[in-house]
Amino acid sequence: MKTLLVTGAAGGVATRVRPWLREHYRLRLLDRREPAGLAASETALVGDITDRETVRRAAEGVDGILHLACAYSFDIDFEATLDANYRAQLYLLDACREYGIGRFVFASSHHVLGQHRVDGFAGDAAPVAPDGFYALSKVFGEGACALYAHRHGIKALSIRIGNADDQVADGRRLHIWVSGRDLAQLIRIGFEHHGITHDVVYGVSRCPDPFFDNARAVELGYQPQDAALDHLAPGFVAREAMPVTAGPDFVGGPYVPQPLIVRSPQ
Repeated sequence: MKTLLVTGAAGGVATRVRPWLREHYRLRLLDRREPAGLAASETALVGDITDRETVRRAAEGVDGILHLACAYSFDIDFEATLDANYRAQLYLLDACREYGIGRFVFASSHHVLGQHRVDGFAGDAAPVAPDGFYALSKVFGEGACALYAHRHGIKALSIRIGNADDQVADGRRLHIWVSGRDLAQLIRIGFEHHGITHDVVYGVSRCPDPFFDNARAVELGYQPQDAALDHLAPGFVAREAMPVTAGPDFVGGPYVPQPLIVRSPQ
């Protein structure tokens, strides 16, 4: 059984995919706090991905890395993204190079396309249009994956995750929702499919009028099992009833109206 390093292992996305992944892999879970509910095939490491030596120790001996950890917020400033989202990305990819780790799955985000308007949105074919500094760091992360894939032969998959909550809260997220089971299927494709160099797919389940066709994921064998309409929240808000601050007219929703903040380093 292969061993995977999972960063951000105590976070919400990791918590949703771990039950589906640990059936197939041994999981080495890295986070700044110990994840709850460890199974027999899981081990926990407490540490920070912004420390290069911590990353090297955590990565030694694994077969692949699932990189979920990041600094994020709809109003995050640029400086707050540098260590966790830029430097740590390179630490992890460089650990792959150093130890001969052949697979890397990166949790990107639909927010790399966030500033596109919903009406007339080109979906998979839309050019990058990040909606803030969190999204900008995901563009960097995808580029870093491509660099190491082509330079060092690491097979990398960037998954532009839609909305990974347990339930669908509103009419924008209805078009981009993904279940833990379906996201885990995409992650497994990233670790197992032989046809990957550096590919970009979308982390979405079966959604009505989806923002993304997800054609590349389908080519790689993705068959989503869960439907957004079966997971509506009790207080679900239709798109036409969403407030302007929720960004209903944009792919990135509430991230779009936020001001961009560039602070000087302390």
